[in-house]
Amino acid sequence: MATSPHPEYDAQLFPEILQNIHLGLILLDIEHEEIAFCNTQASEILALSKLDCDYHAFYGLLQTAIEQLLESPEDHEEKTVENHGERFIGYSLTKPANGQYISVLMQDITDQKRMDSIAEAAVSMNNIGYIFSGIRHEIGNPLNSIKMAITVLHKNMDRYSPKEIKVYFDRIFEDIGRVEHLLKSFKNFNMYESPKNEVMDLSDFIMHNTQLIAAYSGVKDKMIGISVDVEPGSEWVLVDRRALQQVTMNLLANAMDAMQENPEARLLISSRALSSNILLEIKDNGCGIPPETLQDIFKPFFTTKEKGTGLGLALSKKMLSQMNCDIDVTSIPDMGTTFTISIPKARSYEINAFQNTKQEP
Repeated sequence: MATSPHPEYDAQLFPEILQNIHLGLILLDIEHEEIAFCNTQASEILALSKLDCDYHAFYGLLQTAIEQLLESPEDHEEKTVENHGERFIGYSLTKPANGQYISVLMQDITDQKRMDSIAEAAVSMNNIGYIFSGIRHEIGNPLNSIKMAITVLHKNMDRYSPKEIKVYFDRIFEDIGRVEHLLKSFKNFNMYESPKNEVMDLSDFIMHNTQLIAAYSGVKDKMIGISVDVEPGSEWVLVDRRALQQVTMNLLANAMDAMQENPEARLLISSRALSSNILLEIKDNGCGIPPETLQDIFKPFFTTKEKGTGLGLALSKKMLSQMNCDIDVTSIPDMGTTFTISIPKARSYEINAFQNTKQEP
């Protein structure tokens, strides 16, 4: 480690620099249970948030994050956001080599959060308008068809034969089925409004889904080859199992449809670790998606299927975002499509707690 050429100035110079930086800095002395250092910016942030610059009050505020850091420094989530009244404080914790101290870097991000909320609200309003336009179209078409069929029947009931009347009733029931299917899809939009993320063994999850797909009669008839590749270290994730189940089954069903015309259909389900996330990939060698269509596949009501609602992928993306997950897609026409789901990796203390719970009688 490099040393200062003027060590006699260090005792005065460094505290003065730290005192005047634009980031709040607090140094907690956990051995003596006191605040060893609190710069001007940190004091102002605490004052705006109506918080006391008191060791026990501040430790209590960040107790969960501090305990996680002390237990497992390498797995600790460095950046989090806390909401205190009307203020938002962004902070990160670090533990120097000397275990006596914990440093807290702070920043008032209230204005940033408010601007993000305004932008998010604007996007939401645009999406709502788009969704209602789709609802009007998707429900309006079968309703108009039903109305037309009933009108024709009403005027011709005494002239049509039972066979002709049955044709119209079949058409009416088919259109009613379309509306029912659409409403059922809308119900799913609200099924997982508050997903409960828990530690889950992704390898067990993949094998379970593979068995379900392999047992599907359509897969047996088409002799689709299914491969699984779980990379070591990519097993433990933090996710709502039920919601992820719905997402993956939708993606797998789409893959089955895409490979209908391929006599050598192959499906690969794999996972690999990437930094703080695990990537779950579902890859098929089906018909692929044209580039001009790829950018629209997550939009509500966009579909290329004759009887599709266009809500499956939109619902999947919504549920994943609520679980701090993301989804991406790459596709080459006539070669295949790969959907990649990014899932938060479970940290070691979470895995240990989960395994201890499973071992309890």
